[in-house]
Amino acid sequence: MLWLCIQLPKLPLEALTRAHRASDGAAVAVAQNSLVIEANQTAAAQNVEPGLSIATACAYCTDLQLLERDPQREEQLLQQLAQWAYSFTPVVSPRSAEREQNQPDSNFACLYLEISGSLKAHHGLASLLQQLGKELRKMRIHHFMGLGHSPSAAHLLSQLPEHRQWLAEARTAPTPQQWRQWISFAPSKLLDCNHKAIAKLYACGIKRVSQLLAIPLSEVGGRFGRGFIDYLARLNGTRPDPVPSFEPPAEFHSELFFPSPLDNSEQLLFPAGRLVRELCRQLQRRQLYSQQLCWVLDYGSRGHQQVPVEISRPLLDPQRLIALTKLQFERVELKEPVQTLTLKCQQLRPIESHSLREDFFDEGSKLHESYQLIDKLKARLGHQALSGVTLKESYLPEQAWQSADSLTLQSKARGHQLTPVNAPRPNWLLPRPDRIQQRDHKLFYDGELQLLQGPERIDGYWWQHHRHARDYYIARGAHGSLYWVFQDLASEDWYLHGVYS
Repeated sequence: MLWLCIQLPKLPLEALTRAHRASDGAAVAVAQNSLVIEANQTAAAQNVEPGLSIATACAYCTDLQLLERDPQREEQLLQQLAQWAYSFTPVVSPRSAEREQNQPDSNFACLYLEISGSLKAHHGLASLLQQLGKELRKMRIHHFMGLGHSPSAAHLLSQLPEHRQWLAEARTAPTPQQWRQWISFAPSKLLDCNHKAIAKLYACGIKRVSQLLAIPLSEVGGRFGRGFIDYLARLNGTRPDPVPSFEPPAEFHSELFFPSPLDNSEQLLFPAGRLVRELCRQLQRRQLYSQQLCWVLDYGSRGHQQVPVEISRPLLDPQRLIALTKLQFERVELKEPVQTLTLKCQQLRPIESHSLREDFFDEGSKLHESYQLIDKLKARLGHQALSGVTLKESYLPEQAWQSADSLTLQSKARGHQLTPVNAPRPNWLLPRPDRIQQRDHKLFYDGELQLLQGPERIDGYWWQHHRHARDYYIARGAHGSLYWVFQDLASEDWYLHGVYS
């Protein structure tokens, strides 16, 4: 087992400011119970640090922007990161922050990843660690890592500067002896226990873990309790160290919070691009796709607005998804300034091999371009403006087709397929046949009609009460237009049924 612990020390700040641009140099701090919890780099440069009272922090930095800590939003971001980590390894366990009173850095939120089964797929330990770090930096998540034979060991070692330095240059996993040495020489203040226990250890003169391990366990248990002995056993690897396993939801959910709400839809494009790239990275690794992106524009206490983006085919290209999102945002009129932008994709589906073959090997780029056109039309005009056409089993032309909810292009016949009639049919069929005037054995519809081709007899439904017997002709109008006309054989009346051009 090879466990990686990714500690997230600035999660309270990043949950509220991740949407900020990198060039934004405003001083921002997160506060809780009148104390500063986290501060960004600009505020830290002006001596604002965790543990300061709000009054002191404002005295140090007069233009400091204070944000109230939001534990719920923190937890959402931690779950999003766990979902991201799941695309690297199927064994992930998120752990929320546990902050003791007046101890702002007592226990950061973190992720545990079991990575021994993922090394080969990511070309070794160094490559995997570099990729994890690179993507966390892209998401603007401050972090530090530790590697251990158990989650408890990885958590302890992640706090050791010497171990982090080794991890930055590591090519292979350390030996068990190397792990034991690091753990032994670690300061006892880094143990994963409360401050009372740490204070008790220092009062006993135990400043290194090696000193603690040299004491018989019965004496340690008598002074610190059985739970502490269990922790030491898990730290040494002599006892299993189970952690709750993360089960990713069958959907994607990520959001960006704007402390200063955005009042222009164009301003939403930049954060939307970041969310789309996060989505594509995760779906590519998990070989999934979604046929709809659902953007949620949250107006705070004044409700929210949903903006769907329809996708016809598996599409994992960020640039094209951003382009479709831009078309949708251009149609949106913001009701209020947007406080939170959320991207949701429900019903993630596995990418099937035949869909990939169609894209790359079957009918070339024509089918691909057709889907692109459909997606753009949906984004520009809205889903309701487009519909598909499917065939129905009927002799009558007006009953041989129906409108479909979705547009589907298929290059291969799958399952039962109806074969279209092999006969000239007009592109525009009237919803109801229009009666044609007759005078002196001649037909008139916006001028005299001249029959060019026909008849094609359609005689059906004779077994029912309403028999339909018609002779269809192609006729030319006075202005050169081509019409599709028929004579009802029962009444001998003439009707216009379609227009060719």
